[in-house]
Formats: sequence, structure tokens, C-alpha cells
Amino acid sequence: MGQLAARTIYKGVLCEIYASGTKLAKSKKILLSAQRAPLLAMTGAYNTVSTNCLPAVAGTMPLDLEIRMHVLKLKQRAQEITTAAFDESVSDLFDEWQLRYDTLPKGNWSKKMIPSVRYRFNLPMKLDHYTTQFLTGHGDFRAKLHSFKLVPDPICECDQKPETVNHVLRFCPRTKSARIRLKRVLSDEGVSWPPADGAFLKNKATYEALARFAREALTNRTDR
Repeated sequence: MGQLAARTIYKGVLCEIYASGTKLAKSKKILLSAQRAPLLAMTGAYNTVSTNCLPAVAGTMPLDLEIRMHVLKLKQRAQEITTAAFDESVSDLFDEWQLRYDTLPKGNWSKKMIPSVRYRFNLPMKLDHYTTQFLTGHGDFRAKLHSFKLVPDPICECDQKPETVNHVLRFCPRTKSARIRLKRVLSDEGVSWPPADGAFLKNKATYEALARFAREALTNRTDR
């Protein structure tokens, strides 16, 4: 299933089904489990990515919060709440999501790449399998694969350092040429190196530069 199709089905079917039975909103664990497969399809993420990080990468609320957002929209449409009350309640939902995102232990790399869930939610962002690996840190990186016992060792063949996403992005000699091009775009956009948390989401140019780097780094390989 393509990412666009997965997003369309998710928005049009899954959310409506659960929103029609809002008592399920109390069963957060069930809802988040049901949301996981569609988000994996929407993002192209590896199955090892934490449930906490998937909504942030996808740019959609965790399903229990999304149901509450849907209910708020229905109440506003029926004029049961004022616009001011709606806006305040939505802001509270984002605050709750941010707190959950920050405090759950997994996904430290995603939290560096996407520090603000509110900002990501409002950001149009085309995802692909390669860029998602750099947003999550889960992918074709030997150190991550080794942590799941999928490869015998974590070492990058380029310089005998652990092949983490940070290594490939910032240090690996194999990606030096792509990194030079990436740094040039960031510099043109006023982003210093090494990039601060969230820097790649500053604007369309910085995000597209990351996407190009990700594709080149993960496809132009001589070590696989």
C-alpha cells in the first residue's frame, strides 16, 4: 500500500470508526496499537520504530488524542462550544501530546529531529522510506541493526566506527560528498553545522536537502 493511500484510508475510515465510539478513547493502549500499522504504512518506517514516535513522524496525533480532537470539531460545528474554547482545548491536546512525546523513554533521535509535535503537525512534509530512516534513526544502520541482533557487529566498514544514524549524517567518509552538499544548503538557509535540534524542518529547502542526503546515503553504497 502506498503512503498516500494509507493516509487516506486512515483519515477516512479508521478515525471515523473510533470517533463514533468515543468510549474507546479511554482504552489508550488499544487505540495506539490499532494506529500503529497505518502509521508504519504512511511513513515507510521500520517496524522497530516506537509507537510514541510514529505519530510525530507522520504528523498526526496519537489516536486517543485525535478522537478527542474530532469530538471537539463536532461540538464546535454544532455550536456547543465557542471558538475560543475550541482553540484552548486544542492547545491543551498539543500540550498533552508534547508531554507524552518528551517523557516516554524511547525515540531520542526522533526527538532531536522533530522536537515540537505542534510544529510538525502543521508542517506539510512529504515522507519517503529513506528520509524516515534519518528522522527515526531506525533503518539500514549497522549499529541499530546490531542492537536487534540482525547483523553480527555494529561497525561501519568505512572507518571502523559504529554505524549509527548520527555517524552517517555527520562523520562517515562514505557520505562526505553528500554531506558537503547538505551543509551548503543549510548554510544558505542560515543553519549552522552541526545542526541544532529541529534544524532540518526549518523550511522546505532544509527538509528537501535532508531528503536528498538520505536517499544518496542509503542507496549509493559499496558496503552492502
